[in-house]
This record gives sequence, structure tokens and C-alpha cells, in this order.
Amino acid sequence: MTKKTYHIEHICRVEGHGNLLVEMDGETVKKVEMQVVEGARFFEGFAVGRKYDEAINIMSRICAICSVSHQLSAVSALERSVGIKPSDQVQEFRVLLDHGENLQSHILHVGMLALPDFLGYDGAIQMATDYPNEVKLVLRMKRIANDLQALIGGREIHPVNIKPGGFGLYPTTHQLEEMKKKLLEFKDGTQVLADLYTFLEMPQYENKTEQVAVYDGKSYPFLEGDLKCLLSGKVQPADDYKKDFIVEDVRAYSTAKFSTLNGDVVYYVSPLARVNINHDFLSDDAKALIIQFGLKLPSFNPFANNLARVIELMHCVDEAIAIVDKYIETPPKDDNKKFKIRAGTGTIATEAPRGLLNHSYDVNHEGVILRADVITPTAHNVNKIEDDAKKFAPLLADKKDEEIELFLNMLVRSYDPCISCSAHAMQVTFKRT
Repeated sequence: MTKKTYHIEHICRVEGHGNLLVEMDGETVKKVEMQVVEGARFFEGFAVGRKYDEAINIMSRICAICSVSHQLSAVSALERSVGIKPSDQVQEFRVLLDHGENLQSHILHVGMLALPDFLGYDGAIQMATDYPNEVKLVLRMKRIANDLQALIGGREIHPVNIKPGGFGLYPTTHQLEEMKKKLLEFKDGTQVLADLYTFLEMPQYENKTEQVAVYDGKSYPFLEGDLKCLLSGKVQPADDYKKDFIVEDVRAYSTAKFSTLNGDVVYYVSPLARVNINHDFLSDDAKALIIQFGLKLPSFNPFANNLARVIELMHCVDEAIAIVDKYIETPPKDDNKKFKIRAGTGTIATEAPRGLLNHSYDVNHEGVILRADVITPTAHNVNKIEDDAKKFAPLLADKKDEEIELFLNMLVRSYDPCISCSAHAMQVTFKRT
């Protein structure tokens, strides 16, 4: 039997720096390591000692791609800590801002990061020669999504318009009307991409492990809800995400923590998990794409995440159009809440583009943060990536080395990992001399 070692440094077309090590003896996998090699980023520590409203902007800096998710999670959890309940209007505009991020993140992945793999190119630049119209379409759609983030959040990255209990400024009717035109254009583009993805061949691989997503039983939620498990059907309150549920540990080869359920169950958070758990609440046109793709639910193929992202593009643009329509008809009013600070604990479970995101804070009576805890989607998923690589690699044993490396790259890319987000851990050993 031939012993082979595949050490992919660095995995390309993902955010951040990570390596994948796979050691094989014939068809037997001896060792797998998903190595997050970026320096640890101690944002929880940065937040401690800061006023609650300062931390809203600090926590968005965890990531520039999903800064909206971190900021909305932080503001919601900290509002709960100090006793602020935002209005329905505020919540709807937060959903609108969040969808701007979902749209920009998903279109970047399906159009620029994943698509070259399926069309046989090293990257989007090489792909542009033969698919110029598709590349231009994706760039235009990315521009529209960024415009939505800027309209609601004040700028495209790290919003400046979010405040406890409200927004600094709401868009005008004219701005919303112009945004609606762009969103309708985005929706047309989503169908074009869906038609392209319908004929792409996804690797046939399934790994039936647990999946977890935010769930409220009445909508396709991104900004709050309980935690629901696909296989067990268990529904865990978001406040109790670490109580007999999510267990984290540190491994020497990674600055990301590794997560399990109850200390031993491998699980998965992702757009596919959301579609599997909440598909009944998708928009009609998003449901139509499930049928168009021939996607059988529940799906346990991580490569189907690419299809799930296209499905969510359609759902998020549909919901964004509906919210914009509502406030074109009845313009938003300044309804920022007045409040008094109190001591308390606030915890929220949200969905970032890549999957489940947890934020939790303790705040004293002066509004100063005493404790902060964040679990990012990629920190939820690195354990599952290793489990997938261990089970997927033997299926590739008869392929050439370069093909095996490509498929392992594609496997990791199917998670669209935000590696920088996940780097929150460091193991320190003290030795007496």
C-alpha cells in the first residue's frame, strides 16, 4: 500500500490562511488536521472593560466580510444585557442590512470562489476570458449588495449607522425606490446563476452528521431564534448554547477552537443546514430553485452548500424587496428607544452567511462589559471539516495526486470558511527552569 501525505498550504479562494493535512496509507486515512494558522485574535478580551455601546463597533472588526453579522449580533446581545427592546421597524431594517451582507457574501462565493472549480479554471480571472458575461454579472450583483449595505449601514464595511435601540439615519423614499430597482436587477441575475448552477456536476459525497441552525418555527430567521438540530429534532434555547450543548476544545495545531455537541457529536452549521431545517419558510421563488436543482432534502452533501447559497440569494433578495416596498409605501419614522442602563446578561444566536454565530455578554450597572463570548461559524465547523476530509479522501484514492488536492480544496471551500473569524484560541505552556 502506498503512503501519501497531502499538505495543502494555503487553501486558496477562502478568507484567511488555513492548511489541510491529510495522511493516507492506501485507502486508509491515518491523520487529518484542519490547521488554522493565523495569529489568535482576542476580541472577547478587547470587549471586557469597554462600555456596551463601544463594543458594538469593536466586535464588527472580527471580520470585514461578515462585519454586519458581528455588529448586529453584538448590538442585539448587548441590548438584552441592559434591557433595551428595539421596535419592529428597527428589526426590519436590521434584517434589510443583514440581507445586504448575505447577498454580497454569497454572490462572491458562488460567482468567484466556487464557480471556477466547476468550470475547470484556477480562478475567476482565468474564467473571465471564456465567461465574460457571467463574471461581469457577478461583479454587478456584488456592487448592488454593497450598495444595500451602504444605504442602511452608512458604509459598505463596518457599519456606522447602527446604535443601541435604533439607527442613526433612515433612507429616504427616493433612495428606497432606487434600491428596489437594483434589487430587482439582482433577482434577475440570481436566476441566471441558478440556471448555470443547474447544469454543474457536484461531487457525489454524503456525510450524515448533525446540523444546527437558528429556528423560530414561523420564518426563515437570520437575526434571532432558538437552536434546532436537524437529526435529533432537539430545540435548544439560544441562552443555553453552552449548557449541555456546545463544547469547545483547543488543539495544538490550530488557533481556532474545535466544537462538538455534548463533547462528542460532530455537527455542521451552514446555508445548507438552514435550508434543510427552515426550507418551509423560504420565499416561493427560492423554493422553486430547490425543485429546479433537484435537491433532495435533507441533504448531507457539503458540496450542495453551493446550491443552498443560490437558493438563499433568491430568498434574501425577495425578502429585501418586500421590506423596501413596505417602507416606500409608509416611510420609516425616527423611533429610537430611550432607555436606562441596568446590569444583566445578553445572549443571541444569529446566522452569519456561513452559519450559526453566537454572541454573549455580561454587563454591569454602568454598562461596562464584564465578560464576552463569541463562537463563529468556522469555529463551529472546523471539526466537521476534518471529519469530512477523513471520510471523503478514501473515495479519491484512485485519482492522481493533483486531482486529490483539487477535490480536498473544493471540500474545504464548500464551507466558505472565514478563517480569520475563527482564530480565537491559543494554548500556552509554562515550563519551569
